[in-house]
Amino acid sequence: MAIVASGQITLTDLNDTKQLMMYIGASQSRTVVYDGLSSYTPDYSTSNQTLTPQLYIAGDNTNVAQDVSECKWFYQDNGANSPIEITQNTEDYTLTSIGTKGLKSLVIKNNVLSSRTSMTYICELIYQDIESGLNITTKAEIEIVKITNGLNGTSGKDAIVGVLTNEVANVLSNSKGEVTSLEGASTQLTIYKGVIDDTDNWTISQTRQNVVVTEPMSSKTATVTSLSADVGKVIFKATKSGYPEITKVFTINKVKSGEDATSYNLIIDTPVLALNQTKDSFNPMNITVSARMQVGSFEPFDYPTHFSVYESVDGTNYVEKYVSSSDEYSFVYTPSSFEIKALKVKMYLEGGTATVIDEQVIPVVTDGADAVYVNVWTPDGNAVKNDSDVVTARADVYNGVKVVSASSYKWYIQDESASSTSGGDVDSGEGWRLLNDDYNMGITGYTTSKITIPADAISSTEAFKCVVVYNGNSYSGVTTVVDMTDPIIVRLDGMDKFKNGEGTITVRATLLQSGLEVDASGTEGFMYEWFIYDANNNKTSFYKKGKVITVNATDINGRGNLVCEVNK
Repeated sequence: MAIVASGQITLTDLNDTKQLMMYIGASQSRTVVYDGLSSYTPDYSTSNQTLTPQLYIAGDNTNVAQDVSECKWFYQDNGANSPIEITQNTEDYTLTSIGTKGLKSLVIKNNVLSSRTSMTYICELIYQDIESGLNITTKAEIEIVKITNGLNGTSGKDAIVGVLTNEVANVLSNSKGEVTSLEGASTQLTIYKGVIDDTDNWTISQTRQNVVVTEPMSSKTATVTSLSADVGKVIFKATKSGYPEITKVFTINKVKSGEDATSYNLIIDTPVLALNQTKDSFNPMNITVSARMQVGSFEPFDYPTHFSVYESVDGTNYVEKYVSSSDEYSFVYTPSSFEIKALKVKMYLEGGTATVIDEQVIPVVTDGADAVYVNVWTPDGNAVKNDSDVVTARADVYNGVKVVSASSYKWYIQDESASSTSGGDVDSGEGWRLLNDDYNMGITGYTTSKITIPADAISSTEAFKCVVVYNGNSYSGVTTVVDMTDPIIVRLDGMDKFKNGEGTITVRATLLQSGLEVDASGTEGFMYEWFIYDANNNKTSFYKKGKVITVNATDINGRGNLVCEVNK
């Protein structure tokens, strides 16, 4: 049987604790380009990377991170058994206090990716819910990735690419459109000559629409301090003798609070396309594009809409090459030429191409012959329909531009309860469960470069990770598979509070699909399993089955999360 949906509510003796949403902001690009010799762009040793946590209570636009009582930072690199806590300042890191309580930012002072392909940083915050008096622990993570490029043997004129650290920012406002937070409303223009930062050799000017910016018009940086309309723009123009003009646009949108506050996110599986030295192959060879939507404080979900793709041979002027014929959740696009300098992808409001709601530029850089990269993708598409199809996921290992064979392949499915010692292994990292003979959900090929995933193994959206070993080193990649049928939502109905540690409550699991209840009588073949996790997120001995259950006050200690998993 496979889990088709799950839901949870928090039970307390006082008042229900609040739902928290946590993010980590980065002051520099999270993709570091290495020239294969000694140069890093951005260079964290001269332009420090500062990671700052942000914390919001669901339904409120106020950042409450400065009210936390404790803040811990960890890092985890490739192959590590478990995250390593950063407890003091070192030559690589500085912990900087923010405010008078426990909040800290993490400053990365060196090029920590010199011997790694990626690093994951984890921040753990403890926030006290004033109403219940309980301490809530929440975590978020952010990944830094290195792309290695080769300069030796590269001939011809270096490509000129302009990149913004942030192309679209969604800022919080109340229902009247009054901006309540401008966090994240900043960007910086970087112009690459090949893989070298050539920005300071260009003349930059800014044109501003509906915004006030801190920096002068000639700055490469724009920090927005005021937004007078629902949409604002900062248009960068960069000129240099002998080169075409570069134009980049930074767009700022208001996200209004209230029941109908909605945000959209364009997702592209690679930040750049790497062109080999002989200019006859990209790495990866194509891009996978998808869209997500979030309404209010509810969980994000896959969003069907129109997309368009533009190609540029000079990094400035773009020609449309693809547009959706109808609303779609995702698609795979292969560039039409190895002469292009950049791709631009646009996402529109559902139903057509009248309103652009997000866009992203993917620059082309020159790849080195010794770069190793794992491209995990779905060659026949990443969606199943009507619970009847199968999806094939494949891991292609590149050494430079050549596809090579790894000595071993291991596949994982995302599972937040899994760890390196429980369900995963030393290569998985936190939140990934190893597929093997004992746990596979009908998925086959999990020790090879290709797996076949049946529809009943996919609950709405599932992520799969492949870890390969090549020349004694481990490399990994991730792909996402979606179920195009309407997902089943579990709503738990019943009281969520006890008083004075006494009494019982009755909770019913209601299954909703497209807004309508399914399995109302409990006779449609679904199995309901119930668990309770304590305040430290440890599973207790509580276990029950059934569509309707009774919970005693003695089953929780102060606070507990009641979880229902529905199988079929």
